[in-house]
Amino acid sequence: MADIGVVHMDLTSKGGGEAVSMNVLEALEDDHDVTLLTLTEPDFDALNAYFNTAVDSVTVRQAGRLAPAINDRYGLKYYVLQNALLGRYARRCADEFDLLVSTINELGLGPNAVQYVHFPFDWSVNLENREHIFHPTVEEDSLYERVATRLGGIDVESLTGNVLFANSEWTADAVEEAYGVRPRILHPPVDTSEFEPRPWDDREDGIVTIGRIERSKRICELIEITDGVRERGRDIHLHVVGPTVDEEYRREVKAMAADRDYVFLEGEVPRSRLVELACSHRYGIHGKQYEHFGMAVAELVAAGAVTFVPETGGQHAVVRDRPELLYGSLEEAIESISRVMDEPALQRDLRMSTTEIRRRFGRRRFKQQFRSIVDEVLASPTPTPARRPVGVTAEDASKMD
Repeated sequence: MADIGVVHMDLTSKGGGEAVSMNVLEALEDDHDVTLLTLTEPDFDALNAYFNTAVDSVTVRQAGRLAPAINDRYGLKYYVLQNALLGRYARRCADEFDLLVSTINELGLGPNAVQYVHFPFDWSVNLENREHIFHPTVEEDSLYERVATRLGGIDVESLTGNVLFANSEWTADAVEEAYGVRPRILHPPVDTSEFEPRPWDDREDGIVTIGRIERSKRICELIEITDGVRERGRDIHLHVVGPTVDEEYRREVKAMAADRDYVFLEGEVPRSRLVELACSHRYGIHGKQYEHFGMAVAELVAAGAVTFVPETGGQHAVVRDRPELLYGSLEEAIESISRVMDEPALQRDLRMSTTEIRRRFGRRRFKQQFRSIVDEVLASPTPTPARRPVGVTAEDASKMD
């Protein structure tokens, strides 16, 4: 049994990163003494209910005073700075642990840590509209982000002594561009345990979208897409499911929904309601461009919904790169949905099974692989280059990814 520190900024955000962190905590707590280093006080009862996990023996430690105070006052506004301070705090405490694990992207944790990257912090990543890809509060090549990155102590030399994971091939490309090191791909854990998809003929002719209510999810645009499909004569409706992290944007979405009796702003709902909606509707849709992976997309697909996604980012891999499900503009989305609604044979061809999603992205797979790497790192006497996970040959890695 080892002492392991898991570093994550704010579990209350309830996004894909938080799902990863909760599953990591659950995977490690039975075999190790686990301490969560964080900025906020998590409500594990609520989080377990939301993510269908059973975390119950983790010690929680607030990471200093400054970063938690910034988070409490400004929320996500100074996200990069908060993570930099969190990383510095964890690094100062490193001697208290046998291993540090980051589930909130790359941090300056020192040698021989394990880090799961959803998207790299490094400001130099050369991607179009990066400030929206990374986080809406970040400005490309800003002095603030340069200082925060430097403050966090993130450098290539320290990362090459870590085991790095990325959530998708697309994210791995961005990490390699930023730091010159290639992470191993470990798709995040998608919970399919409660999904019992209904037969197609018993499903409602409606669309479900799942995700945090924030501007980058483009929910207003999804409502406009629904408008466009209805204007083509299809009697279709939209359910918007997810917790609010941007109150101003929620008010905008609520105002649009209030003008339409076919748009239902569900908000944050119990897990059972989310599963019911996903399993009882024919279609799903996601709005975020440059989505790093898209756990909500995988959930919709696992529920048997034919799901449409932007053509950018890592989410296209979830829908097997089917061009009929990818869209670049709102008009393309309207056209694609309308076409699929008109062609029953195409609907059958595009659907995927819960079993397939469980095999590709299931939680058991994630936990087994994560535990295995942690055990090997703990047993390793020397730092392991990030280019290849410890104990895994290049041939083995290519087979497992």
